[in-house]
Parts: sequence; structure tokens; C-alpha cells
Amino acid sequence: MNPQKTPGQARPAPPLLHRLGVWSAAHAWRVVAVWLVVLVGAGLLVPRFTDSLTGSSLSITGSESARAEKLMKEEFDSAITEDVVVVFDSATRSVKDPAFRDAVERGIDRLKDQDGVASVEDPYAPGGEAQFSGDGRTALVLAGLTGDERDRQAVAPKLQEALDDTARDDIKVMLTGSSALNAAVVEQEDKDLARAESIGLPIALLVLLVAFGTLVAAGLPLMLGVFALMTSFGVLGALSYITTFDTFVQAVVTMLGLALGIDYCLFMVTRQREELGSRGDRSIPEVVGATMATAGKAVLFSGFTVLVSVAGLLLVRAPVFRSMALGVMVAVAVMIAVAMTLLPAVLALLGTRINRLAVPGLRRAVQHPDPEHSVWARWTRVVLRRPVLIGGTATLVLLLAAAPVFGLKLGFDVGASAVADAPAGAGYNLVAKKFAPGTATPVQVVVTSSDGALDNAGLKSLDRLSTLVKDNKQVDGVLSLTDALKEQTGAADQDALRTALADDKGELDRIVNSSGRATILTVFSKSAPDSDETIDLVHWIRDTAAPQAAGPESGLVVDTGGLTAQTIDVGAEINRGTPWVLTAILGMSFLLLLLAFRSLVLALSAIVMNLLSVGAAFGLLTWVFQDGTGEALLDFTSRGFIQAYLPILTFVVLFGLSMDYEVFLISRMKEEWDRTKDNTRAVTVGVVHTAKVITAAAAIMVVVFASFMITSVVEVKQMGFALAVAVLVDATLIRVVVVPAVMRLLGAANWWLPKWLDRALPRVQLTEGPSPAADGADSGEAGPERAAAGTTASAPSSD
Repeated sequence: MNPQKTPGQARPAPPLLHRLGVWSAAHAWRVVAVWLVVLVGAGLLVPRFTDSLTGSSLSITGSESARAEKLMKEEFDSAITEDVVVVFDSATRSVKDPAFRDAVERGIDRLKDQDGVASVEDPYAPGGEAQFSGDGRTALVLAGLTGDERDRQAVAPKLQEALDDTARDDIKVMLTGSSALNAAVVEQEDKDLARAESIGLPIALLVLLVAFGTLVAAGLPLMLGVFALMTSFGVLGALSYITTFDTFVQAVVTMLGLALGIDYCLFMVTRQREELGSRGDRSIPEVVGATMATAGKAVLFSGFTVLVSVAGLLLVRAPVFRSMALGVMVAVAVMIAVAMTLLPAVLALLGTRINRLAVPGLRRAVQHPDPEHSVWARWTRVVLRRPVLIGGTATLVLLLAAAPVFGLKLGFDVGASAVADAPAGAGYNLVAKKFAPGTATPVQVVVTSSDGALDNAGLKSLDRLSTLVKDNKQVDGVLSLTDALKEQTGAADQDALRTALADDKGELDRIVNSSGRATILTVFSKSAPDSDETIDLVHWIRDTAAPQAAGPESGLVVDTGGLTAQTIDVGAEINRGTPWVLTAILGMSFLLLLLAFRSLVLALSAIVMNLLSVGAAFGLLTWVFQDGTGEALLDFTSRGFIQAYLPILTFVVLFGLSMDYEVFLISRMKEEWDRTKDNTRAVTVGVVHTAKVITAAAAIMVVVFASFMITSVVEVKQMGFALAVAVLVDATLIRVVVVPAVMRLLGAANWWLPKWLDRALPRVQLTEGPSPAADGADSGEAGPERAAAGTTASAPSSD
């Protein structure tokens, strides 16, 4: 309750967000006009964003695989940075059939004419027999591509289009390899996202209708959520001129953008309706200002918390994480900007019309019953009477759900299963079936001499390395310089190398550079590039074969690259960066919560609660996607691991999202504690005044996230599942069971803060405090409706 003002006492200055809300309301049409211009500009840039998406970049600056790719670009005239495979297959014709050979030769001619193709190997040339399948109905054409990841992915669809003209009804032509698979995954994700949105948005609207009871109030969060999402894509489109974005960014931004945008608007629209219900003689701008001073403040704080959490990904030195961090941070920033400016303007224009178009049968949702006698109030009292039994049971369930996480195994899926019907996926699976699975994505070992052209000692070491690798039982074949020299001249010495380099035909350009100081061993594994066997092979080449064959005394430097090597280097960087990310996020979150709640116990318990919900989500993710439980139900085949970069990304996002509900719930409790100093009363009031809106917000998030589980791309499916489960657990077991039970047991200790620390910490007030009122209504005496509702930054008091 505000103190009475004495005559002549200066009226307290309105909070900044109150003033922003009043200003946005007073200039509503101008604000809307500016945002419409922004939307048009963003709409023009959205195609730029979607067209520039790349597959998951696995390059790690300074890693061995990155050095190998750099050497291939800098040392070789052809600048080949990736080998791809064109698969010619027929169910009726043999590779010896003239029509089959004609199709292959026309395909080779087409490839040679395409930009970005540096070399093509004809299977019908001498020594090309290994490029024919055992059943004689499939032929492989190996092609070398130039450029970086973005260039290669851009050229892959063009190559497939050119090759389509060489196909016949009985001869299929399919380009496959890392870049071709990435391009196909991007295209598949576009289709999946459109399908997920078409399912998730209508269901979200139904949830909003149940929560609000009117079409206007329900439709506003949905419309502004989509508005903010489109604007975010436009901003990312502008940024794509100076940086690249992983295709997974589109899925993550879509999921989080819709969920956060709708949620933020939901909280503020609900608060606005409450303020209208206790409006008195206040003007609409003042009502909007009060909404901004409460729910708006909590949205701003929560959004900032999400930004801080996601920024932790920048500590991982991998483009895939930095790309995702930038994409999500842009989306959250746009959501906040929309909620802080556009939404207040729209609320002012709607005024009391926000309750128009009530849905028959849902009129109760428009009313404001007493939350103190609601079902949430009854449930909370039950929990507070039996905190050990009920809270302990819920905690045990969460711990059991989290248990499988201790068996979590990380890996990398190249995405072939998601695009099995596309040429890249079909070709990849055909190569794996009829040839060695690693043929389409070989391991590339770059060997360079530090003393100029390879001398006899260097060539001897190179030949020893080639022999060691060929003798490995996991290797299907090796293309090496020394083998090629022996085939041409019968020897692998300096004279043979000089002769080969002087040959105008350039038959060895693909495996040795013009100076003779750098060469490439192309290693074909018998297993897929994302298999444990091929990963072990790369480790063996790096740790055993290379040191044995080309030690320091040889003068040779060996760098192993290719897709498998990149996944290993990404995994190593994740292991290095994860402790730093966790430390930064947990530390910053603790400080933010300490500022918000001014309690050491609440800040610490909030982090523990969030870790509990995230742990349960990860445990269930492991149980389902790694152990394969529910494969038929969710339409996937378990690879026995979780996508390597998914856990840390999901942890960061979930931790930020969990803070939203924590802030909304605890800030309401703190307001009641400050007023009454009654812990039980504070916990009860906090839960009953926020439970409905948190449940509605969580339901929307769960619907949006779960809709992405229908996608074909495994990492999108996995992340949709993890986010949906975590939010569901957080809004049910955590917020309405474990939190009130723990706070009941801790009692007044919940609110403990040393006095010296209280004096040292800056003040961050999430509750409204003295709210400016119009026309002399600022005497500090709250009306009965307003007193019952409370003034929470987190959520409305309607139930």
C-alpha cells in the first residue's frame, strides 16, 4: 500500500517503462506506421536469409581439419576442397550397355562445364574398375569441388539440375556427398518448418481462446508473434550479407520466435485486461503505462535473461554455435522491441475492444473470478500442507527422468535419413549399399613438406603412411601419390615425381600440387562418415599412423581433414567450451536472480530448479532418441547417439526459458512477502495469481515446440522434443509442486540477504510499487478489485 502524500509533497516520477507505455499509447498510429515500414523492409530481406542458409558448418578455426581444408585451397592449383560422387544406377541396364555408358559420358561432359568443378574422374578410364558396383548396374563418377562450404552448397543443386538432363527413364543420376546432403537438408527443413507452423499455430490459437475467451485478445499475441518472427528473419537477412547462418538457425529461431513472441504478448495482454478491469477513471494511456510498469518490466528482464544465456554460446569457437547464438539473440531482441513499443500502441488502439468477439462457451475466461478460491488455490494449500510427501515425490520423478542422461552419447548424423527421397540421400544410401559407405565422404589426409618439393626420404615416408593406412582393416581403398607414381613409372622417387610434374596431361593434379611439396591421401572408409568405426579410423591416422610413418625427422606435416575429422574437432571444441559456457550462464543467471529477488536462497534454488527440469528433459531425450524408445511413434530410427551440438544449445535455450517462469512466479511471491512478511501467504498468493497464465504460456510453448517433432531432420525433431518436455515439466512439476514445497520448508530463510550485500547491490524492482494514476487517483489507496488482483510484474491475477 502506498503511503499518503502530505500537502506539497512532490509526486514521484513515473517509472521509465510506464512513461514508455504512455508515450507509445499517445503516439499509437505513428508507432504502428513505423513498424509496418520495418515489416515491409524485413519482408524484402527474408528471401535473402532463406536463400543463404548453409548446412551445419563444422569448421573449427585452428583445428587440424580446418588446416587441411586451408592447405587444399592454398597449395593446389585446382583448389579442390571436397570430393563428391555422382551415382549412375539402373535396374535393367549393365554398365557395359552403350546407353548406360553414353549417359555417364554425357554426365561427365556436363560436370566439366559447370563452375565450381575442378576435376572429374571417368570410371571407364584405365584403372577405374573400382568405380563399378559388384552387380554391374551402378557406376560412380568422382568430382572435385572448389570454394568454401557456402560456395559448395550453393553449387550442388545446380550440378544436380545439370545432371538431370542426362538421366533416362531406366537410368537414375544422383549427386551425393557432404555439400549435396547439406543442400538437400536445407530444402527439407523449409518444407518441414512450413508444415510444423501450419499445425502449431492453429493449436496455439485454440489455447489462447481458452485462456482469453475472445477472438481479439486471443488473436493479438499470435499475430504479433508472427509479426516479430518475420521481422527477425528480415534482420537476419540483412546480416547474411556479412556472415553465414546455419540451416538449423531457421528452425531454432522459428521455434523460439513464435513461442517467446506469443508468450511475451500473452503476459502483457492478460495484464492489460486486468488493468482495464480495475481502470477506474484512468485514461487508456495510463492503463497501458501501468501494464508496461508491471508485466512489461518482467518481460524486459526475462528477455534480457534469455539474451545473456544464449550469449554464452559465443564462448564456443565453432561457427555453428556462433551462428545460432547470433540468430537467437536477434530474434529475442526483436521480440523485446515489439513487446516494448508496438504492443503498447496496439493495446491503446484496441482499448476496451480487446474483449470483443467473445467465444460462446468461453465467456467465463473473460471474467475475473477470485483467484484465492480457485482450483490453483486449493491445490497449493494441499502442497503446502504436505510439502515433504508431495514435493519429495515430484523430485523423485524428476530424478528418475533425468537418470538416463548419465549414459548420454554424442555423435553426428550427416542427415541422409532425413532426405532419403532426394537424389543426395538416395545416392548416399545406394553408395553405402553397393560400395563402401565412406566412398561419398572420404577422409582427406594432406601431407606437406617443410623443405620444398618431396625428396626421396619424404616420398618414402609418404609411401609408408599410405601402406599403413591401406593395411587398416577399416579402409576400403586409398588414392595416394606414391601408388600413382609406381603405376606410371614403376618407382616412387624424386625422378618419377619430376617426370610426373612435367607431364602436360596433369593426371596427378588432383593429388599433388605443382611444386611437389603438398599431396593428398584420399582414404575411403568401409563405414559411414558418422560411424564409430570411421571416427576411430581418423583418430588412428592422427595418433598412430601419421607419427609412425612421418615423424618429426621426416620433415613432413600431416593434417587429416574431411567430414569425419570435422565432427571429431567439433566434439573436442564442445568438450573444451562446455565448462566455460555453463560457468558463465550459471554465474550470470545467479547474479541476475540475486538482483531481481534480493535473496541468496531464492537465486540459488532457482538455478537448482532449472537444472532439475533441464536434466529431466535431457534424460527423456536420451531415453527416446538414443535408446530408441518410441521410434515408431515419433517416426525415426535411433542412431544410438544425440546430435553433438544439440545438448549445449538446448541447455542454453532451456535455461533462458526457465528463467521466464521463475521471474514471473517469484516476483509475485516477493511482492506479497514485502507486503505481509508471511512466507506461506506469499507462496500461496504467488502461485494462485500466476498459475493460470503460466500454464497457458507453457501450453503454447509445448504446442509450438512439439509441432516440430513431425519434421524429418533429426536435430530439429530432437530439439523440439527436448524443449517441449522441459517446458511441460517446468510449468507443472517444478512451478506448482516443487517450488512451493521447497519454499514452504525453507520458510523465512527464502528471503534472507545479508545487510551488507543488500546495501551493495543495485536496486532492480520487478514489482510495480507506486503506480502513477490519473486525475488525482494517486493517493495510494488501492481499490478493492486492485488490491485483490495485486500488482505483479509477472502475470495477471485473473484465474
